Amino acid sequence: MSPNISKNGSQQNAISNLATKHKSFNILCVYFLLSFFLCAGIASQTISLKAAFQDSVFSGIFITLTWLSYSAVYLIPAILITSLVWLIARLFTRQQILVTYSASVISAGLTSLLLYANYKIFSLYGTYINGFIINLVITPGGIDSLGGSMASSAGFAVIAVGFFAVQILLLWFAKLSYAKLNYAKLLCKKVSADTIQAQSIRFPFIKSLIVFLVVLISVHFTYAATEAFNKETVVSSANTIPFFQPVTSRHFFQKLGFSVKSTKQLQIKGNLNYPLAKLNVTPPTKPLNIIWLTAESWRADMLDAHVMPATWKFAESANRFTQNYSGGNGTRMGVFSMFTGLPGNYWFPFLSSQRGTALIDVMQQQNYQISIYTSALFTYPEFEKTLFSKLQKNQMQELQNMGTPGWERDRKNVADMLQFIDKRDKTKPFFTFMFFESPHARYYFPPESVIATPYNDDINYASLDKETLRRDIKGIKNRYINAVHHLDSQFERVFKYLDENNLRDNTVVILVGDHGEEFMEHGYWGHNSTFVDEQVRTPLVLWMPHQPAKVDDKLTSHMDIIPTLMPLLGVQNPASDYSLGFNLFGKELRPYTYISDWSRITYMNQETKITVPVSVQGFAGSSISGGHDETLNAAAIDKVTQQKSAITLQIFKDLQKFTKGKSK
Repeated sequence: MSPNISKNGSQQNAISNLATKHKSFNILCVYFLLSFFLCAGIASQTISLKAAFQDSVFSGIFITLTWLSYSAVYLIPAILITSLVWLIARLFTRQQILVTYSASVISAGLTSLLLYANYKIFSLYGTYINGFIINLVITPGGIDSLGGSMASSAGFAVIAVGFFAVQILLLWFAKLSYAKLNYAKLLCKKVSADTIQAQSIRFPFIKSLIVFLVVLISVHFTYAATEAFNKETVVSSANTIPFFQPVTSRHFFQKLGFSVKSTKQLQIKGNLNYPLAKLNVTPPTKPLNIIWLTAESWRADMLDAHVMPATWKFAESANRFTQNYSGGNGTRMGVFSMFTGLPGNYWFPFLSSQRGTALIDVMQQQNYQISIYTSALFTYPEFEKTLFSKLQKNQMQELQNMGTPGWERDRKNVADMLQFIDKRDKTKPFFTFMFFESPHARYYFPPESVIATPYNDDINYASLDKETLRRDIKGIKNRYINAVHHLDSQFERVFKYLDENNLRDNTVVILVGDHGEEFMEHGYWGHNSTFVDEQVRTPLVLWMPHQPAKVDDKLTSHMDIIPTLMPLLGVQNPASDYSLGFNLFGKELRPYTYISDWSRITYMNQETKITVPVSVQGFAGSSISGGHDETLNAAAIDKVTQQKSAITLQIFKDLQKFTKGKSK
């Protein structure tokens, strides 16, 4: 073979290989451009460009640029993964292009699927994927707590497969588009490799990258400037962008000579200091037993003579508080606030230090027999690491993993709880707590509990959207009503046991919901999304021996339960040493209360609700409504705004009260 022929053949092979690689690069560029449009389309479902432009043209332009730039940001992990796979594949396999294409489809598919999941969560519950959602996914028992069915799981699987199929189609379309443009013909010319490389990169990658970086930097600089000068319209609109990462620069603008108003950062910092002082306890000569019954999603208006006849009858002989508010719009913060007397935002330092409630401390010192029950799990939320961290495993019964509906688990737990009381040492007081799952979505119940028809046969989360919910919400709520009616039958078993065993004279009984449940009254279903009354108001019934029956309409909170119980246990300290609550039977009225979720806190009094994100400066991203969720007029909003400095300071003080110093 001629040396020239051999040389020409090698050159052609090198040029062909280089052309193939640069062809693949261009195809991937087009593919990620198409994926960008897909991500932008999904992200657009959770933002309102129209509302932003109605606020101001500036806000509209800002939110548009933020939306587009972040639609590209979402794909950065997929692009990096694809690039890394390409580098590794060239070293270990001859199928470099196939492996790289596969990596791009999988990574971009996961990105679009994540955005879609975020959209679904937002449309149904009004919140984005955040720390709470991540905690739900990674914590044992979290996914199970959602109550999904096999139909829901199958539906989600079909959706996931569909998204990856779409990504494959986008890659195919990118290859087809590239072929139509006939780039390969140019790359196969007999020119030097350097010339081929220079001419083959037709996709304007560098220019696109420069435009992207300029827009992204401009967006964040604009946010920093508007946040520093308290332009809350822009700040609030930015928070509608999924996974937006705020950047603040107040000190920077101060150094430039601008007058920037300083505000408090609403965040719990430092080590937990709870209680504030050593508890001074004089044990009572005749200690009272305590039965504490808490029901999932038990909203205030469900306690009536029709839905819960047995509980209503019991409440008529006890103290019923009609304006009671949970400490949270979800189980975590709701149960935490009732057992500690503190805002739910203190959950995080309690969890990090694995601190239990002072109530358990005092009862253990007085040799209470303690046995607690849940038809869910104590691992999610992490109550075994917080409220009940000082209890032994054999004192905590959880039935989430029985594989049976919540109402069946409730029945078994009630039977076991009554057996515990029956077999107790009668010379010692006892404490028992039970968490009921009957009213938990999907709201299961036995046939004999049906009082509301028609009702939906089941709830398929995978097929739910706003329109479906609006159409089916009556049938869904009827399921809930039937489930609550079953809850009443289980409460009744406890009431009958108390009467049959003459325990009313020496036993405190607490009936309370962890939070409420909304049925589209304000546009959402369930809980954990907003702080409207339907999601945060619960029944609170307290049977106290020798206390006259009363219906009390004053403002109360879950945080008031502990300050009511501790004096009964002989605690001499003022309630302010261990809580932010008030004795329910005291003369002092509660002027305001707090309701929390994972990242927000709501300050609420009879006239106003103000929701503020935690860990941000001042009132950025806050929302204001009437005390019972009324839309306020401009004059009322101005009045609240004038008070915001004092309110912010009060929130700051209350969120720092039970801490000391900063963690080293």
